[in-house]
This record gives sequence, structure tokens and C-alpha cells, in this order.
Amino acid sequence: MESTLTQTKSQDLEVSAMAENLIGSEILKIAGEVNEKIRKGEKVYNFTVGDFNPEIFPLPAELKAEIISAYNGNQSNYPPADGVLTLRQSVAKYLKNTLDLDYSPQSEILIAGGSRPIIYAAYRAILNPGESVIYPVPSWNNNHYVHLTGAKPIEVAAGPESNLLHCARHKTLQVQYLRNKACWIYVIL
Repeated sequence: MESTLTQTKSQDLEVSAMAENLIGSEILKIAGEVNEKIRKGEKVYNFTVGDFNPEIFPLPAELKAEIISAYNGNQSNYPPADGVLTLRQSVAKYLKNTLDLDYSPQSEILIAGGSRPIIYAAYRAILNPGESVIYPVPSWNNNHYVHLTGAKPIEVAAGPESNLLHCARHKTLQVQYLRNKACWIYVIL
């Protein structure tokens, strides 16, 4: 007699409708194509997924020294989920000094290692299935977040003529990419 585990493995397992309709990451597809070109000997500067070749793009000496200092100080564990407080305080100070914006580092600034979890969390926190979300294209995985949340996408070609912040008839999440997936998130309710 077959065990239940063996029977389960041999049966076709069904996944959710959402999972059934997932598509692969466009940027990872492009990264694979770029890596194949590099493997074939083509000279390509790979900017696809943020893992830059340190032989081409070396770490700045000051940053490298700070990383080594932190490591030597046994600061090798995960940081707090909302980011290191002194860094959030520095961001708040920068925003005040450069843009005259007041944000609380304790409750209004969130810093994480990578933008995808934060962007996805923002989608999950403000959107209900069926609500509209406006985002620029091209952009980093917004189409996937829309699919995962069951929202309705409204894609707007990126550029100065888009003026995305004036689309106030929809619950809007607009992500502006500053450098390699770093972002500001604006929510209009």
C-alpha cells in the first residue's frame, strides 16, 4: 500500500488561480540575456539587477572602509525591520535641509535592504482587489504587484508629460526610481 506522501507526490497538485497566471520577471529575463552575452565574451556593463561587477564599478574607498569597520565591530546581523534609527534620522535631516520636508524618523521613514518587499507591502496595505493603481512604465515589477493584489493596472508612459500626481480619481501608487530600484512612494487617497 502506498503511503499518503507518495500518493500526494504522484498526483497533480493544483495551485491558486493567481499563481496559475504568474508571469516571469522581465528584468530577470533580460539579466539572463545579458549574462549570456557576457559568457560569450561580449563587453557588456550589466545594470540589470543591481549586482554590479566590482572590477568595473569598485566600491568607493570610504564605503568599503565603513563596511569593514562595521564587520570588525560584529555588526553582521540583520538590521531592525524598519531600518537603523541613525540612518532614518539622517534621511529625515536630509529631507528637511534639501526639500524643507518634515518626516518623523520614528514613524514615517522606512529603510530596507531592497525595495521589492517595501513596494509590495505598500501595494498590500493600500489596495483592495479591483481598485485601480496608476504606475509609470517602464518600472520595476509594478505589473507583478498589481497581479498579486488583484488590482487593476493603469500604466502611464514615463516622461515629463505624464504628470502622474494629478490622477486623483483613483487610489494611486506612484513610484519614482532614483537609482537602481531605490524609490519614493506617493500615495493619493
